[in-house]
Amino acid sequence: MTTLCIDTATEFGTVVVARDDDTLTSARWRSQGRHGEHLFGHIESALADAGIAREALSLIGVDIGPGRFTSLRVGLGTAKGLAFGLGLPLVGFSSLAVLARTIDGDRDCVRVPVMNGYRGDVFAAAYLIGDTAAEELTAPIFGSPDVVFGEIRERLGSRPRLVGGEGVRANANIIEAELGVRPDEVQMALQAPTPGAIATEVHYRFRTTGPSDLDSLEPNYLRPSDAKLPEQNQRPGPPS
Repeated sequence: MTTLCIDTATEFGTVVVARDDDTLTSARWRSQGRHGEHLFGHIESALADAGIAREALSLIGVDIGPGRFTSLRVGLGTAKGLAFGLGLPLVGFSSLAVLARTIDGDRDCVRVPVMNGYRGDVFAAAYLIGDTAAEELTAPIFGSPDVVFGEIRERLGSRPRLVGGEGVRANANIIEAELGVRPDEVQMALQAPTPGAIATEVHYRFRTTGPSDLDSLEPNYLRPSDAKLPEQNQRPGPPS
């Protein structure tokens, strides 16, 4: 199976081509809200470096969130277009699950990936990571750091845990107070999942859940949109 994986959930975009012999070819870039301008170029570059034509692909995986609104739509729209045009199965995966796979540590430690949720909020979840499996112990949560980490603490009890991700540095004190973990520099510097973690998660999801439905697959934003319709002035109706 030769797989194309697309991750545009955050400002760090990643494209991975995973070949049948388990070799990976990837492209990574940083873009502030401009993934739509660069994504196809990086896909073509990764395919060329792997020596793979689009027609030789077997599966497409795409990050469905949580993450940035426009970035997620760009990635999912591109993945859907390629899957439809090439007649390929498509599988969606969680940005928090692949980030959890990138956190190094002992197997018995629960991985708690943390992403910025903007305006001071965070996205977080908890996973127990095996060789390929990823057991979700706490489903993705969005909210203020104290509420999110407090809920994860209640669900995990005394189980040992590790944290990592772009949302750790700004919330290190709260993480230590709520989860009993003092993040180190490696954990605070972890901003994006590795290509290997992305490919492993895509294949694991495909094996365990099968392909996603092309028509109904949507981004998992978790948070409400910042865009709101302007409130209209309410005028009293005519007297009865």
